[in-house]
Amino acid sequence: MKKHDFVDPKEMIALEEELAALKQDYGITEKERWWIKIGNWIAERSERVQRRVDRKTYIRLGLTCGWICGAHCFYAGQAGRGLLYLLFCWTGIPFAMTIIDLMIVIPMESGEAGTITL
Repeated sequence: MKKHDFVDPKEMIALEEELAALKQDYGITEKERWWIKIGNWIAERSERVQRRVDRKTYIRLGLTCGWICGAHCFYAGQAGRGLLYLLFCWTGIPFAMTIIDLMIVIPMESGEAGTITL
């Protein structure tokens, strides 16, 4: 390996910091990328609303048809996740996600009326 083929990471970091400082001094801002705009838009609108659902019903839906169509997500008011389950129903992704959901919900303590907060 030739000496000029190797880039010292410390030197690279120092150059990046110097470039960032120069951009800040001259007021240069980078244009926000489209995927970052979409991510920010989704994050602003997806405020997590906690809902109380019946624990036994949620588990039954997850075991019977949750791994196919995400019925337990729709029941819990998580339509976005339910649509992801439907979109990927032909893969193993909803099955794995349902297993994770059930691993989270089964050990949860239910309230007086048998409800849990999701």
